[in-house]
Amino acid sequence: MVVPVNDEEELVGAALTSLDTAIDALNTWDLETKVIIVLDSCRDASAQMVENWLERFYGTSSPLNVTVTTCRVKNVGFARKLGCEILLEQWANLNPAHIWLTTTDADSRVPEDWLRRQILKHESGVDLWCGRVAVLDWLSYGRETSLRWQSRYELEPDPVHGTSLGFNAKIYRKVGGFLPVRTGEDRELRAVFVEGGAVVDYDSSVPVVTSARRDARAPLGFANALKVCEVNVD
Repeated sequence: MVVPVNDEEELVGAALTSLDTAIDALNTWDLETKVIIVLDSCRDASAQMVENWLERFYGTSSPLNVTVTTCRVKNVGFARKLGCEILLEQWANLNPAHIWLTTTDADSRVPEDWLRRQILKHESGVDLWCGRVAVLDWLSYGRETSLRWQSRYELEPDPVHGTSLGFNAKIYRKVGGFLPVRTGEDRELRAVFVEGGAVVDYDSSVPVVTSARRDARAPLGFANALKVCEVNVD
């Protein structure tokens, strides 16, 4: 699991706590779980918030393996790619066809069955899993914006979000992985998977709760999509 972080001191704690719950849901399965947290150009207290989360695992028998790394490129595609490379290095002795990689974001909260759902899909033959998102906190936007966005989003047949994505490591390596781009890395990855004949599943059953903030971390990313809906309000 890869979690890029760029100045998320207010939200990363809740994001990591939600991962606790999703990972705990796998306790009855004999699986090795690893988390890579990529602190990218953080100027706030994000690193301290991650450290606070990690303290709960120190001195315990938790099977969770967490690696924290840093980069200074302010590029979500690069951060996701770096995290995946670290995971594949750590699992270099395993058959990549048996490795399932996932990505989410530090401003999002995954539901309890998020990982379980993906693994079941993987076992059924899915190569790329694309989950949907939900927004619960619209305080910085008006009601019309939230309704317009929801209406448009429900009409999208195959949305893809880096904050709710899972994929087979063998095919990921074959297609070259994430592009180091500041925005659209999730759509680019989907495109090369599809070109390679991968089995893609679009799943609406376990939406990830994401932020409706106005200050975008990625140009033309999710925050931009919300602003477009606001600008177009009649």
